[in-house]
Amino acid sequence: MTTHMNARRTAGPGRGPMVSEPLEPGAPWLPGQETTVMMVSASPALHGEVGRVCAAAAVGLVIAETMEDGGGKWGEVAAVLIGSDVPGGLAGWRGPTVVVGRAEDAGRMWRQAARLGADRVAVLPDSAQWLANYFTRLREPAAGAGVVGIIGGCGGAGTSTLAALIAGHEASRGTRVLLVDGDPWGGGLDSAVAAEGLSGLRWPDLLQASGAINPEQLAASLPAMGGLSLLSWSADGGAGRAPAPAAEAEVMRAARVAYGLVVVDVGRPAGHALGLSVHCDGFVMIVPGRLRAAAAAERVLEALPAAPVGAVVAGPLRDGVDARLVSDALGLPLLGSLPRIKGLEEALDAGRLLDMATHRKVRRLVAGIPGWLAGDGAAGTPDSRAPSGGTPGSGQPVGGRPAGARRHGR
Repeated sequence: MTTHMNARRTAGPGRGPMVSEPLEPGAPWLPGQETTVMMVSASPALHGEVGRVCAAAAVGLVIAETMEDGGGKWGEVAAVLIGSDVPGGLAGWRGPTVVVGRAEDAGRMWRQAARLGADRVAVLPDSAQWLANYFTRLREPAAGAGVVGIIGGCGGAGTSTLAALIAGHEASRGTRVLLVDGDPWGGGLDSAVAAEGLSGLRWPDLLQASGAINPEQLAASLPAMGGLSLLSWSADGGAGRAPAPAAEAEVMRAARVAYGLVVVDVGRPAGHALGLSVHCDGFVMIVPGRLRAAAAAERVLEALPAAPVGAVVAGPLRDGVDARLVSDALGLPLLGSLPRIKGLEEALDAGRLLDMATHRKVRRLVAGIPGWLAGDGAAGTPDSRAPSGGTPGSGQPVGGRPAGARRHGR
């Protein structure tokens, strides 16, 4: 339900007028019992874009056309959205803040976010799916798993290896994990984890589904190894089956409910893989330790939907570079390094990649990535921590970059 501050304001269908009082100095920020967000903007176009996203996410929307309308009246809102047409910030607000605007204003929005210390930037309509997911998590913080996409900065970077290692490590710790194959032309991720002989559904089976998918039925229908389930393409990639975005979206929705973590092997985000990437809350980009690879990764970043991105640099390092130099060249926080590990290639060839998930060097790298995704702090080793402000949810714009750094995405 959309209401305007300079008209009347209600918290949602079936409720009376919403009473909002300014926060007392030093009082903690707490959202209201029903989730409503406030948007500060005088742009009718932005009102319409954000209103449609709010309707899809089942959250209320209150619109303040000016800062004066919105100031001190946020007692029951869970987040404040500031339009790209608004020059300043909302004085006294201490909760989540998102800068929203159209693609033509993107450059100004990132500068605005850095100035305001905003948590996120949403470039519309490209970021509509991400913003809907963000609102859903505001409404039901514990209702869904985090979804992390693993992307390659260049061809052959090792996304499948890193995705399987992250998934295997978290499963070994007792988390219910789903490993998702995002590349229908990759030959089937199940071969890398020795799951090709396990019974269960693959992508081609699920893309024929229509309507709602029961989360527990989804989990029961997929190939599973202990706490790790796998959603893979068949070896022939489904014989060129056309992607079905609605079916994919329903599968990912059910996966969030059924699992504690969803790891998507996106590969290189183009075509079909880009469709899956809109469901990710954040991305880990693996980049070989070469400057030419970093140059290729620049183009990959431009194709990503708006979401935090962190870098993992794969060894061996060449050309006199180090992992920090590669991540700094991309403007990304360094989550860690994946060095050469004895036996890793042999384990991959034999379909025993998950056996390596408890290796000391692997644990050192991947243990902090789910926490980084959730905004709990920087991942990786002590010498590979992100710069101040370089984690999602810690007061920096989307993209996992420190305030003022160059952004990714459109």
